[in-house]
Amino acid sequence: MPESIWTSSLAAYRERLATIESVPAGVSTSAVCAAFALGLLIKVLAIASRRRDFKGDRALAASLMNDARREAAILSNCAEEDIVAFRERSRDAIEVPLKVVRAAIAGLSLCDQAQPLVHAAIAPDLAAAKTLLTAGARATFFSLQANLDQLPADDPFRENITGQALELQKKLSAHGRNP
Repeated sequence: MPESIWTSSLAAYRERLATIESVPAGVSTSAVCAAFALGLLIKVLAIASRRRDFKGDRALAASLMNDARREAAILSNCAEEDIVAFRERSRDAIEVPLKVVRAAIAGLSLCDQAQPLVHAAIAPDLAAAKTLLTAGARATFFSLQANLDQLPADDPFRENITGQALELQKKLSAHGRNP
């Protein structure tokens, strides 16, 4: 088994991604992207809450950072789990993308909650985190749909996951309408 994507360098991951090897690919890369976005959110909140002119709730900022760390850990695990699930051709290859989307949407919610706490000087980094989380979630849907298409149309598992995916797409769209 190749080295963990989290213990290799970014350059090594990029090179591995650029091979004809089937994994890592879209879901694992989307999970990595979203995990990095949450790291950026944590940075933004840490900087904002340390400013002398910070008028927000420091306890809320700390809570949001803890929640972002939790979602980033989920995404980090998903990046590795997707590789294993794909190689094993297990149903986790469908469930892992759902976890990625859920965690990215949770991250978007955290960004929305962080917005009033963030000074204008670092607001562009918050916007970047939101953009990366949205991109990670949207990109994951491509793989999820392709994996679902491999199941029989009358498979109850496929129907269940399709229903969950539709609900997640609505939530993601709702975040896209928020400034």
